[in-house]
Amino acid sequence: MNTQPTPGTERAMLEAATWKIRLNEAPDDETVRAKWAAWRAQNPDHERAWRRMERAWALTGQMVPVTPPHDRPATPRRPAAGRTARARPLRIAAACMLPVAASVLAFATPDLMFRLQADYYTKTGETRTVSLSDGTAVTLAGHSAIAVHYSGRERGVTLLAGEAFFSVVHDAKRGFAVRAGNVTTRDIGTTFDVQMTGPHVTVAVREGIVSVSRQSNPALRLTAGQTWAVDQHTGQAHRGTIDPEDVGSWRSGQMVLDDVRFSDAVAMLGRYYPGTIVTHDLEDDTIPVGGVYDLRHPREALEALCALHGGRLVSLPAGFTLVLADHKTP
Repeated sequence: MNTQPTPGTERAMLEAATWKIRLNEAPDDETVRAKWAAWRAQNPDHERAWRRMERAWALTGQMVPVTPPHDRPATPRRPAAGRTARARPLRIAAACMLPVAASVLAFATPDLMFRLQADYYTKTGETRTVSLSDGTAVTLAGHSAIAVHYSGRERGVTLLAGEAFFSVVHDAKRGFAVRAGNVTTRDIGTTFDVQMTGPHVTVAVREGIVSVSRQSNPALRLTAGQTWAVDQHTGQAHRGTIDPEDVGSWRSGQMVLDDVRFSDAVAMLGRYYPGTIVTHDLEDDTIPVGGVYDLRHPREALEALCALHGGRLVSLPAGFTLVLADHKTP
């Protein structure tokens, strides 16, 4: 089953989200409303996208649906003093929430997709250890999923989302491979961790030796205490070191971060956060963060991360939390 939106449908949903924001910012601007009405009448896909957007927006509890004007005055009202400043957080929240709400309504949710494809998965905040048919143990971090593909020649596992720690049983006749996006990790019998956060895949070795490769690139060998991270979009890779005891530390309720992008750190903590995290203005944020965070108290951990980096949290309806980059101007 194809769950991906067509380019036309996706574009119409993004345009509908843009109109929703514009109407929210200027509810009495008749010029904006006229252009919005013309856009809706331009294409049946636009009308369908708008209806989906209305239902999705209602799910977030942000505002009531926009309806055509009746006896509204033609001259827009002048905003009250200070209204623009007070409305800015709402506009930012609207801009972040709309794509999320649209995705929830228009397309299958990630959780549903994981469950359809996965042999094993975990919910947010859940850690689970499973034993595969050969005795290999796999521990899944919160909000993670794997699919198992064992054959006569190879024991294969696909990391669909999140993070997993592998304790592999040696089998001289069948190798063991973990695929995460376009990255493949192979080993003979060892313990290692594979994590996928957005386009970034990270492999860390606790014991033994593994080889890692991306697409047709030559394989690299990693030993205990070594890490390898790659951006699947750009191919930019980084090799580093870590205390072997810290590999898979999340299994005991503590997440050790070292030289991790702030946006990736937020996503990693989000696997244990009770609710949905939405981010804004973090796309180009490459400042690394570190520290040890208690996963048993994810809210406090996220607050500590934001305090360290200079971000802030905004609570939104329906269990959403907005993480904002809040850099200070020198």
